[in-house]
Amino acid sequence: MLALCVDDERLGLEALKRVVSSAPQVTGTAAFESESEALLWAGYHRPDVAFLDIQMHDMGGLMLAQRLRELHPSLPIIFCTAYENYAVRAMNLHIDASYLLKPVQREAVAYELDRILAKPPEKLLDVVCFGNFDVFANGKPINFGRSISKELLACLIDRRGAKMTIPELYAIACDSRKDLSRQSVYQALYSLKATLNTVGADEVLISEPGSYAIDISKVSCDYYRLLDGDENAAQSFMGEYMNQYSWAEETCGWLTMKYQGR
Repeated sequence: MLALCVDDERLGLEALKRVVSSAPQVTGTAAFESESEALLWAGYHRPDVAFLDIQMHDMGGLMLAQRLRELHPSLPIIFCTAYENYAVRAMNLHIDASYLLKPVQREAVAYELDRILAKPPEKLLDVVCFGNFDVFANGKPINFGRSISKELLACLIDRRGAKMTIPELYAIACDSRKDLSRQSVYQALYSLKATLNTVGADEVLISEPGSYAIDISKVSCDYYRLLDGDENAAQSFMGEYMNQYSWAEETCGWLTMKYQGR
């Protein structure tokens, strides 16, 4: 796990980083005395957990937690404080978090990290592949600004977490758009990321230099449930899969042979 530690007192930060780094679940730590620097770092990195001092002189731990959740909606927050009454203030701000009293103990950190790891990943998107391809967040259909952005997401869903390079995505998108430029694919991916961000699901899209993938642990999908052996999903598959995309016919044919003949 990559842990973010923030405390505006140097000695407190060093102590916190030392205890957190010693936890067997932690593979790396990023430590900051400045809340603004921590936010800047979090804009380019994806921590697995954040340990925040509550009483800091800039924006404070509670506001920092809110800002971090805007960047990473499912980020587990652990407040470190010497004052238990801050928990009430956090609840009033609707911040779901854990609390550790200072001085933070190694055993308490390990317990909280075990609890986080044992919690099932939050499903940020509900995806329908059988019939037409559609995507929902918080029970509402997502309105994609560009149809190509939706199609590229469908491609990534179809690949089930496997990486797709820009040339691969471009080749698939060109199947129905003969005059498509490679720059249009970059723009569509940027639009896709922005759309997912507006519904708090940006963590679903994994981007690396030159490639993209889907974090399938954050997606609820009839296609995935079928492959996992869900009987209800098997009954709902009627031989139709992402009907609006011709490239999906290969997967549809494979699913039909595997499940329709049972």
